Amino acid sequence: MHARMGSDVLTGPPRAERARDAATLTIVLAGAALLPLIVVPGASDSFRLPKELFVRAEAILIVAATLIAWIFGTPLPRFSWRDRSMAVPLAAIVVFALLTALSNRPMISASALATAVATFIIFWATVAVAKTRRWLLVAVPLGSAAANAILVVLEETRIWMPFGEQPGITHHLQCAALIGNPNEVGSYLGAALIGGLALMVARRGRRTMPAIGVAILLAGLVASRTLTAAVAFGAGAMLMLALGSWRTALRAALAGLVAALLLAALVAPLRQRAANMMLWVRSGDYNALLTERLTPFISAYGMFKDHPLTGVGPGAFAWHYYDYKLRAEMRITGLRAAYNRGTHYGQVHDDHLQVLAEGGLIGYAAFLASLVALASLSFATRNVFVRRMAAPLALYWIVLSFAQFPLETAVVRALLIHFAALAVAWRDD
Repeated sequence: MHARMGSDVLTGPPRAERARDAATLTIVLAGAALLPLIVVPGASDSFRLPKELFVRAEAILIVAATLIAWIFGTPLPRFSWRDRSMAVPLAAIVVFALLTALSNRPMISASALATAVATFIIFWATVAVAKTRRWLLVAVPLGSAAANAILVVLEETRIWMPFGEQPGITHHLQCAALIGNPNEVGSYLGAALIGGLALMVARRGRRTMPAIGVAILLAGLVASRTLTAAVAFGAGAMLMLALGSWRTALRAALAGLVAALLLAALVAPLRQRAANMMLWVRSGDYNALLTERLTPFISAYGMFKDHPLTGVGPGAFAWHYYDYKLRAEMRITGLRAAYNRGTHYGQVHDDHLQVLAEGGLIGYAAFLASLVALASLSFATRNVFVRRMAAPLALYWIVLSFAQFPLETAVVRALLIHFAALAVAWRDD
């Protein structure tokens, strides 16, 4: 009996560690697969809120699995500050906590901090389990992205509207797949395309399935008509090609320009949008050119100008928006005629400005440092997937953030973080 007990004690920790790793892998894969598919029809917020809650639930499950394994004798994970790829995200969380403590609205910022911590936990867990089931960790999120791409194409072509169609709302605005709105669909699919292209390059002799997936994702991106995501993807794709051959990248850029001009000329909605943009530029109607977002842009800059070092606090832009909105309208009278003047913007729709407004120069430095650390992995690895994905993903993130808010959108943020974690985990392979 004593011998059996001794044997159990000796084999307990490895068994618990294996169980923890299996549970964590399952949670990470389930999160990558299910987050883009979660919708609560009929709710006041059918898309964003369920996804945000799912992110927190996923993080709680990961922590629970880790603590249960610890109870059974498995040591808790340790981080090395010498590992720059992990040190930078950890430092960003520390900065986030500091900005929360200094926030004008600490309770609001505490909620944003909880989301940031949950995101970091998922990032850490993905890095930890990425050594096993390698390509499954890429294929699973791309599969969910392809499902959304197919759905948005079906919606745009009026073949199938799974949630029905409401009168009085433009058809395009109701083509949201399972994501939320067309802009978020485009932002999400653009990130998936960066991962899909890198997978296609890395798989070499087995490119058929990745190529089919990329074609589906590209069709979804075009259907979403999200200009910023398309431009960001184009920039990332060109950098990906340049990492292999500058000549190939230049030829592809020329072909892409020709294709873009043809699409703008032949596809009626794109042709109309291009004509409108030229008209707004000539008339100086910059608010229309920025899709009526000049007011939140100016408001965010005002918050940064008043609080240049630490901002107003994470998540606090919405709380302060109306005060700064009124100031903006006092300075620029044309904003008073904006059709969405009564809209209360919860997000800036520009993550560069939002980070500056909510985190000041300290927060923006942490944001840029994280993206630079991600991009640097392309130049410090022999792994083909990491080399071709890391810097293009960082560039995609930077460009996208000029007119979208991936940090504030759970489904987009989660996919970007997932691919970043894979780059960190596989950089030494």
